[in-house]
Amino acid sequence: MIAIELSEITAIFPRALELDEIARAEALILAALDLIEEAFLRQGRAFYLEAETSRLLNLTAKRVVREMISEAIHIGDNVGRASASSTTGPQSDSVTWSQGVGIHWGGVHLNDRWLRELGLLANSASDFHFPHAKRYADPAGYLGYYGAEFSERGR
Repeated sequence: MIAIELSEITAIFPRALELDEIARAEALILAALDLIEEAFLRQGRAFYLEAETSRLLNLTAKRVVREMISEAIHIGDNVGRASASSTTGPQSDSVTWSQGVGIHWGGVHLNDRWLRELGLLANSASDFHFPHAKRYADPAGYLGYYGAEFSERGR
């Protein structure tokens, strides 16, 4: 089982965590690992079993969890916010959100990039491609051919 200590994550944070953030970060670590395990189970794979045998998966999972926790704590409910403005006069507040960004309100989530880095199929629709069209025979063989077999042209 992957053991991620809070000190491993907070050592790279730009500021020290507040007391209430420490308890929240510990809970978010467990939530992030559960979310990764759930994504593996959806693909019919065993996350902890694979992480024991793959150093790459182990390191990648730790980095992904670190990024997930950092985003949840430092960005929090500002995930996806493009701009915000506030006027003091007759109280006017405005917030603009980026398009295509899921709002998670301070919780952890897995985006497509992290799923791909963990070796999971991020989005089956984006990875699906129709097979290439079959090519016809060499056109040089059709140079004297002008249509259907019963055509009288070119005789």
